[in-house]
Amino acid sequence: MAAEPSDHALGYALITQFQVAAGQMGAAVADALRELDLTEPSANLVWLLDPANEPPSMRQLAAGLFCDPSTITFIVDKLEKRGIVERRPSASDGRVKVVALTTEGARLRRELVAAVTARSPMSRLSLREKRQLHRLLSKAIAAAAD
Repeated sequence: MAAEPSDHALGYALITQFQVAAGQMGAAVADALRELDLTEPSANLVWLLDPANEPPSMRQLAAGLFCDPSTITFIVDKLEKRGIVERRPSASDGRVKVVALTTEGARLRRELVAAVTARSPMSRLSLREKRQLHRLLSKAIAAAAD
């Protein structure tokens, strides 16, 4: 009977698995992005613009994408020219600009989410396994944020 791996060894194995899964996801997502005519940074921004939530400010988008606000301005400018997003005053503070999906942007986001989730390595998991992984990742992310 093989010995259980140490905490350190298991941590290493998990990170390695995340890297492999990220690589698989990247390859699958690249095809979807080509089909949708989106760059990876643009797709990441569109992904964050969940129509069920209040539109985020440019600063919130920069924090959510772990990048500089000037990068967000560049991406939003490109998406705005394509009619995918629009800038508008925040409902709670008119001095702040938020970024929202247009009708076309919401349609594109639905296609993006459907394509990425269908091609993701996680699509091979059962519903029960997805729920379990979701709970574990939520716990790990919350602990890292503390």
